[in-house]
Amino acid sequence: MGKKSKTGKSRKDKFYKLAKETGYRARSAFKLIQLNRKYEFLQKSRVVIDLCAAPGGWLQVCSENTPVSSLILGVDLVSIRPIPNVTTFQEDITTEKCRQTLRKELHTWKADVVLNDGAPNVGKNWLHDAFTQVQLALQALKLATEFLKPGGWFVTKVFRSKDYNALLWVMQQLFKRVHATKPQASRNESAEIFVVCEKFLAPDKIDPKFVDPKYVFQELEMEPKQTISLIHPEKKKRQRDGYAEGDYTLFHTLNASEFIQSENYLELLAAANQVILDEDRIATHPASTEEVKHCLGDIKVLGKKELRSIINWRKRLKKDFNKEDKVDEPVKEEEVIEEKAEDSEEDEAELLKKIAVAEEEEKKALK
Repeated sequence: MGKKSKTGKSRKDKFYKLAKETGYRARSAFKLIQLNRKYEFLQKSRVVIDLCAAPGGWLQVCSENTPVSSLILGVDLVSIRPIPNVTTFQEDITTEKCRQTLRKELHTWKADVVLNDGAPNVGKNWLHDAFTQVQLALQALKLATEFLKPGGWFVTKVFRSKDYNALLWVMQQLFKRVHATKPQASRNESAEIFVVCEKFLAPDKIDPKFVDPKYVFQELEMEPKQTISLIHPEKKKRQRDGYAEGDYTLFHTLNASEFIQSENYLELLAAANQVILDEDRIATHPASTEEVKHCLGDIKVLGKKELRSIINWRKRLKKDFNKEDKVDEPVKEEEVIEEKAEDSEEDEAELLKKIAVAEEEEKKALK
């Protein structure tokens, strides 16, 4: 049995080195930079609260991107070395004492943005670690509902696990829009995903069960968002543990050549996190644009428009490659290929129809 090859030294990738060169305290600073570049929530934020902020990389980014004289507060269980224009204190975000300290610092103000990059000390038991992290994200959401102003932003890290969809559902009840994304600085093999919640609805009263782990993760029976299930969402049986039996790998890759030529390409795409361009003729094909390559990088966060573009991309490449491969084939074989192309179009139409129905049902449920 081989030794585990990943060591602390091998994890020092380009973002680690870039953080050292630019003076950021952690490589995670680039995750916030990329998230802010995409959603632009820091530029107009006068009050920012960063939970689980140590060692302070996200606080540095906030200090650089918020308006001058903005109030930036950082909280963590461990002490944080001083940062210019940032106020930090050492507290547990789950306690009332932490809330009292925040109230004292904020006075009558409300936060424009609440950030949470917290994670437990990861050990050997993945299921325990994932549940602890999702609990921490829920506690951060609970604190955010108290201190966010109407229309504010909440950005948190979440581990993909069996409880992810239940947490996402709670966020969708409290915010107008909820985006799940994975910035480039987040390692592909990492289970983390970032959820960006936009425009806090600020209800007059929030049922305590909404932010109670006992109800959210145990009693609340939530089905996964149907837009993520690409095929037969009505027939999919819920996997209680969130993983296939014996499979605790959270990041699955699929070779583009297999995806293009396979008849059950929808099943393959539904099970994959990323599609790898494993052949030069695929990577250099005119249809393989930068936008398509970006979509292939993380299948799980794609919407209806992006899924349609991937299906059209596959159809075009398959058609071109079949023309190259069938030069010496008889006419009958060509007819069979044309029929299969027509079937592929029907599959695409049916898939898009199911996605549209799922989105409509989701809107009704939110109402």
